[in-house]
Amino acid sequence: MNFESVLAGLPDAVIAIDGSGRVVFWNAAAEELTGRSARRATGRFLKEIVAPAASLVRRLDETLATGEHRSEPEAAIDTVEGQHIPVSVVTAPLFARDGRVEAAVAVLRDVSRIRQLEAEVRRGETLAAAGRMAVGLAHEIRNPLGSMRGAVQLLARELGAESPLLEYTDVLTKEVDRVNRIIEMLLDLARPVQLRLVPLNLHQLLERVAVLSEEMARERRVTIVRRYDPSLPPIAGDEDLMLQVFHNLVRNAIDAMPNGGHLTLMTRVSRHPLFGKIDLGTGQRTFVEAQVGDEGAGIPADVRSRIFDPFFTTKDRGLGLGLAVCHRIVEEHRGTIQVESTEGRGTVVTCFLQVAK
Repeated sequence: MNFESVLAGLPDAVIAIDGSGRVVFWNAAAEELTGRSARRATGRFLKEIVAPAASLVRRLDETLATGEHRSEPEAAIDTVEGQHIPVSVVTAPLFARDGRVEAAVAVLRDVSRIRQLEAEVRRGETLAAAGRMAVGLAHEIRNPLGSMRGAVQLLARELGAESPLLEYTDVLTKEVDRVNRIIEMLLDLARPVQLRLVPLNLHQLLERVAVLSEEMARERRVTIVRRYDPSLPPIAGDEDLMLQVFHNLVRNAIDAMPNGGHLTLMTRVSRHPLFGKIDLGTGQRTFVEAQVGDEGAGIPADVRSRIFDPFFTTKDRGLGLGLAVCHRIVEEHRGTIQVESTEGRGTVVTCFLQVAK
């Protein structure tokens, strides 16, 4: 058996160095994880390829020096593009016939998906708590709100059409309606989502959202750019709910560009290493990507992980429920939603959605 072929085909990254620290093996998974080809890596000192202070370098050096295994469940490695990927690292010595350590090998496992799933569980618990709170508050608040609205309408009728005080009754009515809308949004977090899954043309869906948003985009001097994959297969989705998701994302993108810019709608069959294909228990399913990108100020790094949390918002006005509801809808479709943002350059929100059977 060719053991090098076995190592080359492993899904985890395998990197080996000799006693001097030069790379002697770099499998295909290591290429995919780091973005560096084996041809360019082999023969070079590992410290020239990876930051000398990186966990991978430290653990391999320790293994070479001591001849002992090392492991680190919480480490990270940087890709060529500068992306910071969480990994677990395990190292082992390779001994020569005379018993001395002549090389060391490291196995790196990408734990990005695990970390994301952990975050999803935490977020789900927060959503559930918010939903329970919403149900409890809704009944207590709605009854007095209904009474207030009725009383204001009666007052407006008594004042007559010519009364200057009608301006204030109009304000009261609108504010009561606004509170009711807030309660409805809260209840959206509590209600079980009833999906009516049908094959949907994603491009037609996005075009409907674009048409509805044209006037708002024109007022903000925002140009909508389409980059659609013409070979895109239909997705499995609930039309009304998916319209709600993309309408929210497009509106957020427009809001992010008060001075104008380009809003990009892009679709493609997913090539993402984690979300391109996912085993859902009934076999692997192909996913497509629907991206909404803006050229706004971007999302600060210190709050990026919280944008899907209920009641969190970076806007001056707003409840912070829109993205939380979008996240829940996409999750109910057994998809996932991701945000990539660079301060000063903009934000891209990607929805990974199942292809219809």
